[in-house]
Amino acid sequence: MKTYPHFPKRNDRCLDGIWDFTFLGEDCDLNTIDIKGAGFTGKATVPGCFDTVLPLTGKRGTALYRTSFDLTPGKAGELRFRGLGLWCRVYVDGEALFEGAYPYSGFTVAVPASDKRERVLTVAIDNRFDFDRVPLMEQYFDFYGYGGIYRSVEISELPGKPLRRLEVTTIDPAAGKISLNLRTAYETAESSISAEVTVEGKKQTVALKKGSDGYTAEMTLPGLSPWSPSSPALHEISLETAEDLITERFGLRKITTEQGQVKINGEPVKLLGYCRHESHPQYGPCLPLQQLLQDLHILRDMGCNFIRGSHYPQDPRFLDLCDEMGFMVWEESIGWGQREKSFSSSKFHEQQVHQTRLMVENSYNHPSVVMWGFLNEGASNEEYARPLYEDLFKTIREKDKSRPVTYASMFPFDDLFFDQADIVSINQYPGWYAQGESTRPLEEVPAELDKYREMAKAKGLADKPMIISEMGAGAFYGWRDPHHAHWSEEYQADYLDQLTREITTREDYSGVSLWQFCDSRTYDNKYALGRPRGFNNKGTVDEYRRPKMAYDRVKANFLGYARKG
Repeated sequence: MKTYPHFPKRNDRCLDGIWDFTFLGEDCDLNTIDIKGAGFTGKATVPGCFDTVLPLTGKRGTALYRTSFDLTPGKAGELRFRGLGLWCRVYVDGEALFEGAYPYSGFTVAVPASDKRERVLTVAIDNRFDFDRVPLMEQYFDFYGYGGIYRSVEISELPGKPLRRLEVTTIDPAAGKISLNLRTAYETAESSISAEVTVEGKKQTVALKKGSDGYTAEMTLPGLSPWSPSSPALHEISLETAEDLITERFGLRKITTEQGQVKINGEPVKLLGYCRHESHPQYGPCLPLQQLLQDLHILRDMGCNFIRGSHYPQDPRFLDLCDEMGFMVWEESIGWGQREKSFSSSKFHEQQVHQTRLMVENSYNHPSVVMWGFLNEGASNEEYARPLYEDLFKTIREKDKSRPVTYASMFPFDDLFFDQADIVSINQYPGWYAQGESTRPLEEVPAELDKYREMAKAKGLADKPMIISEMGAGAFYGWRDPHHAHWSEEYQADYLDQLTREITTREDYSGVSLWQFCDSRTYDNKYALGRPRGFNNKGTVDEYRRPKMAYDRVKANFLGYARKG
């Protein structure tokens, strides 16, 4: 499944498949890797995680992947990596071209021209935790840090003046009015670019004027159907210059937040769904296309219209499917509970800003992405966090003024930055991490929901939409208990039944992303004492997507709301 953008004029191809592979060990010195002398004795799949496959299951260290590709002699190229982790160094013909530690982020690597046709690509991947080297991902995170090339790799032979992205922003969905922002992959002082733009077979000559971050123009495309969750109409747009041609896909839709509501094309929507990790016990985050689609069919069967991509940029294939099926998505850059050590690190600050910018650039044209987020459960109750929160808000809004921005806070009563967010999003677990001594403290759920609304009124936030970005209860698949105690399927079912009835019947909440869709692998160290089996067991389906008792309760309440609507 080739994701957008497409470059029909180019020699542009996917490098997925079986690559040469070797594991260099758990004590490899990254400064002295000898890729020429490495013995590639094994094979590995790309996409794939080396630490999900025997004999390397659970191992941490350095691995080398190798393949080859052709480029016309004298022509430069561009490699597109859709996501990998935790750290990488990219070599072409033995020369190191890129080094980075941006888990799950898509990025590009320029390949210089050569007199050779066949080029050798080698990628060093390291999955060891090291704050100085990989500050975005730490061992205490409540999701597993895998090593591998998670997503597709592509090579593109570049023309003399290559295009990078064509970003489409809806101005008026009913009239079909859009704005274009063309970003190039070359430096130029040209004040304008003339191009042929084709939509639905209709061609226009457009003059794009140089702006702060590309070349811009406005167009009106009458007769195009808008995109909405109930009618997810999609359209292709192609822009052709003298040397290059780029094709993107977009949907005509406008997102607003007003009077405590989220609106799509002026119509209020209630966001009902789940937080979802890209996780499977056999594949890690490298889910095959069939599994991505199956996950969406399960979510649709439960009556969901909303997915929070926890807690990192999403697979573009998954977002393509969400575009096509009408799901609304919250996409967020990687983060999980960082505190003062992280916020005092200039490297962490710089990498947070960079990966968040990459996320917005990579996913800009997905109509399913209806909001951006960052720093899940970060230190939003501390003044030392203010510079980074403000920089992340600024970074997103400089790149995209068309979507609301939020972050999931675990400090609803002490949060310092809700005033900067377009949506107030709260992570709390009343009745699970219970406050009192009640055997089944379900009464804590509605009481806490009332308190969050009272807080919003007291802080002047009442006009902002509020969503529960995480709330849930754990259960072991197949464990039934006459006491309906914690960890039983019965308690989870009762808990999610109460929570979803509250959200679907209250007008003062704009939605919920339940924690979580499926059980997912997490700690394999001492922290696992709080996560039995080494999994976060709060899934409504288990890691193999087998439904727990809560499935039918959530389904009844979400579908019941949809029928009333």
